[in-house]
Amino acid sequence: MSEIIVRPYEPKDQEQTWHVRAMTYNSGVPIPPDKQVYKTSTPFIAEIGGRVVGTFVVMDMNVTRGMAAEFKTGGIAGVAVLPEARHTGVGSEMMKWALRHMRSEGYILAALYAFRESYYRRFGYEVCGLRMKVHCNQAQLPRTAPSLPIRKLPAGEYQEIVSCYEKFARSRSGANLRDAMHWGRVVGEKHHIYVAGDPVEAYVIVEHDWTFWQEQDVHEIGWSSARGYESILSLIRSVAINKTAATWFEPSDGPMASAHLDTGVELTSEKPVMFRLLNAAGALLALRTQAEGDFSFAIVDPDLPENNGPWKVCFGDGRTDVRACDAAALTLTPHVAVQALLGQPSLDSLAGNGLIEGPAEALSAASRLLPAASVYCLDFF
Repeated sequence: MSEIIVRPYEPKDQEQTWHVRAMTYNSGVPIPPDKQVYKTSTPFIAEIGGRVVGTFVVMDMNVTRGMAAEFKTGGIAGVAVLPEARHTGVGSEMMKWALRHMRSEGYILAALYAFRESYYRRFGYEVCGLRMKVHCNQAQLPRTAPSLPIRKLPAGEYQEIVSCYEKFARSRSGANLRDAMHWGRVVGEKHHIYVAGDPVEAYVIVEHDWTFWQEQDVHEIGWSSARGYESILSLIRSVAINKTAATWFEPSDGPMASAHLDTGVELTSEKPVMFRLLNAAGALLALRTQAEGDFSFAIVDPDLPENNGPWKVCFGDGRTDVRACDAAALTLTPHVAVQALLGQPSLDSLAGNGLIEGPAEALSAASRLLPAASVYCLDFF
């Protein structure tokens, strides 16, 4: 078989690339020319003998580590390979090439939603945190009373919820600090935004469907205070008054699980996001912490050996220093490294399960730099 070449998309690739996408995502039906556009991402292709056989896109994101840091992140999406070219290594070549390309472009992390998580673990990706889907029958929706005024924003106007969203994102890891492009993906023509408080302390984004006795899906919910959450929960109950149930997503530490769980209410983990560490030293250098300590570590990363180290990490006074050293107290795989970096599963949990081994002093110092945090990404891509 001819060599698989992965490279950036060029205009001359349009017809073949969109054929690959149609065969994967549109039942083989040609995609109309006016829909063949890349609005929010950068495309790449794989070719064999000059023929395009695979494609994927990268979306720019800026992902949180609580208040301590934010990481330039590449969101991998739209991975597609022609049916006749599958099981020939095209997908693997695209994913390995993407790792090196994104690192060279200054990305610290990569992220994706997998069709099968076990496949992407081969390239160092791992699930971080849990996205919990709430399914609550209408009669069991919590009867919370709004302590904040509820109002509807004018169509298309989302600016009032940005501050609330960013507080929500900064209180966790893995959340994307959205710019106007990202908000344009989230808020469409059919979406309605309701808010609690002025300034906003909680919001929901919903689509209204007049059909009775079906589930009411809440497109997104975010909050920055307990009273905001309780108030906006009352709005969900109102919107779902003639429905069978309401569904929405929350992080694993969300208030529904901790304060409103009832028999018959279902909480299931769905659509987990996977992350991949592209630049270990760069990620730690970005951290800002008031904790103090030092430790050394190494990563066994065959696809990105620049991550391997060993590295000596010293932190304190709001800054972190990372330098190459001769030996490591802790040795990590890329999978546990990105989980420990973002905080769920935490470094302590990973060590407790035997996934990170080393001297207690080194583990204690590393956990001070990388404390547990809820990991949750609201963006789908």
